[in-house]
Amino acid sequence: MIDRQLKLVQLFLNNQSSYLTSDEIATYLNVSNRTARNDIKIVNMSLLAELIISVKAKGYTLNTARYTIEDIEAALQRFSLQDSNHLVQLGYRLLMHHTIVTLTDLEQQFCFTKRELLDYLERLRMWCDKFEVDIHIKKRKGIIVEGSETAINNAILHLNQLATQHVRVEDLILNELPEAHVCTIRQIFKTNLQAEQLSTSDIQIEQLMIHLILIMKRHQSNAQSWHLNEEALVISRGIIEEINHRLGYDLNDDTSQLFSFFIGYHFNKFELTFEKLFIDSYIQQLILKMEAKMHIPFSQDVILKDNLTEHFSRTYLRIIKEVYMNNPLTSEIKTLYPYVFNVLFDIVQTLSQRADITLSEDEIAFLTIHFQASIDRNEVTRVHMVICCYYGLGISQLLETKLTTLNRHIKVQDTLQYDNLATYSFEGVDVLVMTHDIDVEVPSYVDVIKISPLLSEKDQHQIQSLVKQKLNPTITSHDMSSIPIKVITAKSYQSLPELFDRAHDILMACHAVQEDYIHTALLREKASSTYIGHGVTMPHGDPDKVLKSHVLIFKHSEGFYWQEHEVKLVFFLAITPQDIHMNKQLMHVLAQLDDSAVEHLSRLDEVAFKQEIFGLIQG
Repeated sequence: MIDRQLKLVQLFLNNQSSYLTSDEIATYLNVSNRTARNDIKIVNMSLLAELIISVKAKGYTLNTARYTIEDIEAALQRFSLQDSNHLVQLGYRLLMHHTIVTLTDLEQQFCFTKRELLDYLERLRMWCDKFEVDIHIKKRKGIIVEGSETAINNAILHLNQLATQHVRVEDLILNELPEAHVCTIRQIFKTNLQAEQLSTSDIQIEQLMIHLILIMKRHQSNAQSWHLNEEALVISRGIIEEINHRLGYDLNDDTSQLFSFFIGYHFNKFELTFEKLFIDSYIQQLILKMEAKMHIPFSQDVILKDNLTEHFSRTYLRIIKEVYMNNPLTSEIKTLYPYVFNVLFDIVQTLSQRADITLSEDEIAFLTIHFQASIDRNEVTRVHMVICCYYGLGISQLLETKLTTLNRHIKVQDTLQYDNLATYSFEGVDVLVMTHDIDVEVPSYVDVIKISPLLSEKDQHQIQSLVKQKLNPTITSHDMSSIPIKVITAKSYQSLPELFDRAHDILMACHAVQEDYIHTALLREKASSTYIGHGVTMPHGDPDKVLKSHVLIFKHSEGFYWQEHEVKLVFFLAITPQDIHMNKQLMHVLAQLDDSAVEHLSRLDEVAFKQEIFGLIQG
């Protein structure tokens, strides 16, 4: 069975009390009537016998007399699990081994039909693209995998992204060696490391095992460039020598050089000299930019700085040596903390232009956890205020004291004279507090509130209400009315590039973005998928290239592949810097959607869809 046939079964589950004609099925699947009938035959042969039956003069329906809905859903789940297993195993076969294989070879090895194999290869090709690895079929040769060794190794380590939690690429890598050899090498690791008084864990031993096998099985260049530390090299040489002696291997000193990096990395056997200056500077810039964007005093969190410095020192080593680690929690982190991740991503991209250092989405996910931990440690979120008082410095200082005493969340960032208001930079400011009317234009994201010089009881209630709204923001109908939202039924779009082209046409026709905005969104998507789970993705580009905020929602009831994921709702967020405060609420709400909510929303008409989305966003 191929992915289209799984969608066919899901179509019947969604319409379990109805009859569907072959024309309706063909339209839904975007295939011919003949292909639709053939797909029904394949489902009945491959999933459950006589699952879909034909009733004369009515159409096709599920055979609920023979199977319960629970039976059908369980069978579909089992097949989907098997499907993801096949995808990982096929990807591993193509990426891990250098030999060129033909379609016929793979059909025989995996017992696929040609159609099934081509379906898997297309899904793999889309997924590999983000690692800068190309899979294509060459006539009279076979399937060709092209990419640098570093890129291919990186893709191998991330194959788990294609599967459920029941499949581990680590197990496939370990199976490259006989089980008895793996056990012996594990013991050699433990003995040699304990002799150096280095404490180990089973996870560290497995990671060392994985990387040694990759070094052994895949060509690595320039072994000396991986050398970190003489002590680590001595330990590595001892381990490799014992492996050769006990197992009859012929691993050379290049292997020892390469493997010494992982000894040094896992057990802190490395020295940082001038690199420490760069690391300290990078961390400082990262913290300050996050503080400015999120209005949280990260620079006051000593624990955050220490943790980031320790973590980023190891990250920097990985990057300069072009060694990639898989973060198994990346997808979950992006779903749980989408706003923090996306703010970090944009800042890291900006820093990369100056520092000539690029972080992968796995690395950014690690950093996200550190910043989220800081947010959780310092629950007191600040509302940044600026006071502009006509009555002079004395009243301004009195107001500052009264405001900060009134609510612990208030931070008075500055006090101004009226003459300086027109030229003041309001970056990082939430509220402008005035004691009189003004005729100076301030940024739209800054709330302006007028109070009496001595802060009356009415003023206090007004301030408290505003602070509460700032701490628990919701997007009002007024906010939403200022941003055009277009809903596009996307049945005709079957790929990410097609959808981006359509988004470009719509946004340009509305004079909403600069010409190269979509290019920045594509680069953003390639660097780190904006998929957040449950068939939802939120692509976006550089806010500085947005002229007027727009939200495009592409609704695809049957779904299509967004890299390795199937999506049904695409929220294209073209948001200006002035409206960026709305992104947090949008991302938070969209990340809460589950499979049933997405399935329900994807089948609504445009009017009902907009009403439900607005209701969700506004709480």
